[in-house]
Amino acid sequence: MTDRPMSPVKKLVTGTALISSVNALRLAVQLVSLPLLARLLNPEDYGVVAMAMPILLFVMLFADSGLGVSLVREKTADMTAWHSCFWLTAGLGAGLSLALAALAPSFAHWMAEPTLAAVMASLASVIMLQSLTLVPGAAMQQQAMFSRIAIAEIIAILLSVGVAIAAALNGLGVWALVWQQIVMYAVRLVLTALLGPYRPRLVFAWQAARGHVVFGWTLLAANAIGFGGRSVESIMIGKFRGAADLGIYGMAFQFARLPWMIVTGPLQFVLYPLVAGAHSDIAKLRAQALLASKVLATLLLAPMALIGAAGVPIFDLLLSEKWRDAAYIFALIIPAMAVQPVTGVLGTFILAIGRPEIQLRLTLQSTILWMACLSSAVWFDLTTVAIAYTVSTLAFSVWSLKVMLPLLGCSLKDYAKAVGGQAILAIVMAGTYWAITQIWALGDVFAILLAVVLACGCVGISLLLARRDLTESLRALR
Repeated sequence: MTDRPMSPVKKLVTGTALISSVNALRLAVQLVSLPLLARLLNPEDYGVVAMAMPILLFVMLFADSGLGVSLVREKTADMTAWHSCFWLTAGLGAGLSLALAALAPSFAHWMAEPTLAAVMASLASVIMLQSLTLVPGAAMQQQAMFSRIAIAEIIAILLSVGVAIAAALNGLGVWALVWQQIVMYAVRLVLTALLGPYRPRLVFAWQAARGHVVFGWTLLAANAIGFGGRSVESIMIGKFRGAADLGIYGMAFQFARLPWMIVTGPLQFVLYPLVAGAHSDIAKLRAQALLASKVLATLLLAPMALIGAAGVPIFDLLLSEKWRDAAYIFALIIPAMAVQPVTGVLGTFILAIGRPEIQLRLTLQSTILWMACLSSAVWFDLTTVAIAYTVSTLAFSVWSLKVMLPLLGCSLKDYAKAVGGQAILAIVMAGTYWAITQIWALGDVFAILLAVVLACGCVGISLLLARRDLTESLRALR
């Protein structure tokens, strides 16, 4: 059961477009459904779920285990490793679900919220549902069944929101939000099982799964460190700068992460199984890595620089002037948030060649560096924190390139040639936007339109000028 054969280039473009569309739809559905649900539910309903979700997400991090990512690299016809990893993830998911459900009453007592016990125990089922989806989902990703993945995600999103609204209309309160999560993961599991090529068998061999467990748990350690760093960041800013500053900081980051959600995340998801198939061909990996970096730099650097420059009109128009401070923080972190995905895409290639320990080491080092910078900056003000984040991120990006590029047969000179022009263009275009808005007083709408026109122009002209180089680089994917 496979989709029609496509060239690697077509798979990359089509798959990225499909997964990007799913993420865009998810955002659109949230924008439409959130006001309706907010009218039907009480703040207390959202508060109870907000208490449960951080714990649930933390436990799900361990249930993921990284085995699916490792299995995508598995190219042998023998399915023993797949079946063994399926039963491992199923057992781990079941154990973690039961443990969370058992601890729910104690956590609810500690939080002094009686309803939380039943809510958390019910949400614990999501862990099991997600665990059962991991291996079938990895098989779909490996075989580039991105249209089927998109169908499963879209149906799961729409049905879960429909159930939540129906439950809220019938006065179920907080359970509308609980059932939204359960239905989404359950529908995703059913559709992944039906549409995907994988069928579990009662086969288990530890030796076949052992390499994937080592890979997966190394990747899990990196993800756990990243999760811990983000949690400590929020705690420190909230503790020393207060809830208002934390809200401003969080809102700025939510907007700054949108390009990753719409562009970088889908591209990495689609790219990974393609490059995993060439992990022994360093010359091909080098060409692929430089191509991915060049395309991302073209799509992100200048547009994000212009979005950052237009931050004030964007935030004023979309969120109102009371969020203007978030626009200033947004502008300060944009350089880091633009560069991070461009350099971070190389991590996809590092995993493809089976080096998760490099990812773990870099994540640990970047987290330590950021914690050190944050510990110093948080005593001043939020602006200092934002500047510290950008400076530390840009500095570490250079260091990470020195670590990753040699493993892919690239030099810093090759990489600078691929992305350097776009970095310079981003600075020039941000300056151009600033100069124009200083000369002419533009309203919010026209200021945003100016940024959009300049961004589209930059991307279009850059792709046109680089057409020959891109065409030659694309041949490396064939």
